[in-house]
Amino acid sequence: MPPPKSFSTLLAASACLFLAACGSHSSSSTAVSNVRFVNADATAFLEVNLNGASQFATQAPGSASDYLSLPSGSYAVTVTGSSGGSTVASPPTTLSLNGSLTYSMIAYVRDSAVVVTAVTENQAAPAAGTSTLGVSNLSPDSGALDVYVVAPGTADLTGLVPTFASTIFRPIPSYATFLAGTFDVVATAAGDPRDVRMRWPSVSLGSGSIQALVTTSTPGGALVNAALLAQGGAVDFLATTNARVRLVSALPTTAAAPVTATVGTVSIGPVFSPNPGTYTLVAGNSTAYTLSVNGTAVTTLPAAKFSTGGDFTVLVYGTVGAPLVALLTDDNQIPLVPGQVNLRLVNGGVNVPGGVALYANNVQAANQVGYGDASGYFSVASTDSVLELIEALAAPVSTTLLLSPAGSVYTVFVIDTTLTPYVIRDR
Repeated sequence: MPPPKSFSTLLAASACLFLAACGSHSSSSTAVSNVRFVNADATAFLEVNLNGASQFATQAPGSASDYLSLPSGSYAVTVTGSSGGSTVASPPTTLSLNGSLTYSMIAYVRDSAVVVTAVTENQAAPAAGTSTLGVSNLSPDSGALDVYVVAPGTADLTGLVPTFASTIFRPIPSYATFLAGTFDVVATAAGDPRDVRMRWPSVSLGSGSIQALVTTSTPGGALVNAALLAQGGAVDFLATTNARVRLVSALPTTAAAPVTATVGTVSIGPVFSPNPGTYTLVAGNSTAYTLSVNGTAVTTLPAAKFSTGGDFTVLVYGTVGAPLVALLTDDNQIPLVPGQVNLRLVNGGVNVPGGVALYANNVQAANQVGYGDASGYFSVASTDSVLELIEALAAPVSTTLLLSPAGSVYTVFVIDTTLTPYVIRDR
């Protein structure tokens, strides 16, 4: 996915792109638009203000308002609300209502800010016996998505052509016409049908119906939630039921000991140090998991909850005979600053007081990261970067590499006491 200019600019631009025009419009006493508000967030209560006045009172999560008739023209939009006890708000956005059209204004909370955009509902009715479905990717974090509309129960997408290919972050839906019926809708990473990001079973495409499927971001960044908007009608919401988990071994690289895990009923691995495994779909909110090193079960495991919509790393470190386990929460949402990447440090190899520090181009990115722990994420410029790992009373270790493209997320793994950095692009 091409990196956005900036997050706030992207949101404002998306509203302009999707609506007929951005800028000033003189309102007309005869031209009236119908607008509804769709709160696509799973937990936040949101309110819409147009030109400083409340037009849509607090809307419950996962719900849609009735349509409101408004004079056509240009409106300054702010969406505010409460999420997890914190106040959230959208960046400044302009909503231009043109002609006598109908709109759905859609909002959700992403990383303590509100994403808001609008979708026009002006598709012509399809012929009898057919249905129109549109897809719009409103997740800035998922990257481009392929969307498949397939027969119910289709599990293997290999060899199938996506119905909607490489849908990037933009509010304008792409539409296609289908024979009326019931279908499964599956979103995957573009070009990889095995990397499933959302599955919506048994979607009814009735004769003459017009619907738009919009995807929204999750805390982990890769998986998506969705809302299905019937033109002029009901809205159905689907929150992903999955999380993603990967297994990383920081055991001595000379041991060649396979590490395997299960989360619920899903097997993960084997992986070998120092190569991390890939993310695997598991049931969201899973708490039961097992782990084995070289065929021997690890009996002492930290309590886990792989929250729905999240990305997680299970880190195995220490020695083959006495392995330790840490559970890390990953944030694979894109950086908010244009031209940057996000970076963090995971220490699986150095057990000394004070831990390890990481500098990027002489700026401290992480400090005192203890054994089996991870730093927070730090934004650095997407360019040739000098990464320097520092341990107290030890010589610094430097490496130079290109951190690109902008919008990527990296983890620097320390696997052993040599401080050799294993730099992995997570997204």
